[in-house]
Amino acid sequence: MGLSIRTFRSGDLAAASELLAAAQRRAQAGCPSGLRLGSRYLDASACRSAIEQLVAAPRATSVVAESHSRVVGFLCGEKQLFAPEDFASIYAEPRSTNVPLHGHAVDAESDVESIYEAMYGALATRWVADGFFIHNIAVSALDPGIVDAWMPLGFGRKSVCAVRPTMRLESDAFSVTGVTIEEIRGRDDEALDTFHRHLMTYQTGAPMFWPYTGESDVRVRGVRRDALLSGQGFAYIARSRSGEALGSLLFVPSVFLSPLLVCEKMIYLWEGFVEEGHRSAGVGSMLLDHAMVRLNERGIEWCALHFVSGNPRGGHFWPSKGFRPVEYVLHRHVDERVAWARGFAT
Repeated sequence: MGLSIRTFRSGDLAAASELLAAAQRRAQAGCPSGLRLGSRYLDASACRSAIEQLVAAPRATSVVAESHSRVVGFLCGEKQLFAPEDFASIYAEPRSTNVPLHGHAVDAESDVESIYEAMYGALATRWVADGFFIHNIAVSALDPGIVDAWMPLGFGRKSVCAVRPTMRLESDAFSVTGVTIEEIRGRDDEALDTFHRHLMTYQTGAPMFWPYTGESDVRVRGVRRDALLSGQGFAYIARSRSGEALGSLLFVPSVFLSPLLVCEKMIYLWEGFVEEGHRSAGVGSMLLDHAMVRLNERGIEWCALHFVSGNPRGGHFWPSKGFRPVEYVLHRHVDERVAWARGFAT
């Protein structure tokens, strides 16, 4: 196909924007009925602004693929450097690279797998040479061809973003005898801090092995309190008859989502946790159903969340409650020995 890879230039913005808008339209076609994710990015002009900001980032590296002098793909990733106490270090490795959902697109009529392979090879060569061995990329779960193109390159799922509608009929909500739901709004609650620590500690176990140092807890507490005190966040705590906190759900505005995944009347379920002794008793289902009803009454129609791909409980629970995957973060950890183990000179 006469494919060549070169550095992204400002003159490539128009072609890259058209490719991203086309990818967004393909993803939109796979959305559940009524869901309009990132609808403004169906238009190339909005895509242009997002790409322009990304490629201009100080640690960004960007390439395009050309075939017969026509741009058929682009890929832009950014080196991530986070201090341990940085909020972002909870979700991204301190020294890694990240390609966001709006950081890539390929002409669907071309050889998608070959184009991504060539573009990634060009970027990964630079990243590895600079000592960045952990590579992450967000891809649309609504476009299976894109996911399939990255698997042969050594990537696996790291996390899942999923979306479901809220619900209107409280009579359909699940309930557990002896359990009540308390709504937290306009204030913080110590139970939410406790459940955050318990959730993060739980995810350090097998098979997730998600590290937790506690160094970013101050930042987490600040973000949570800002959301709750501003009235833009909501929390629900399940309590026993004796007042014991059994579990909680924390909702905040959709700031943790790619702009390509945000829609009107959407909220983000940031953290959800049920204490181990109550996980099979229906407490999680009761919490979620109660929250979906209450949020719907406030005019919120859609709820998004992320869960760790390797979390066996979350990986079964959230899809069983109607959450449909819309984005996967794929992850590859290159063996660091390649920095020096390069064979033998002839």
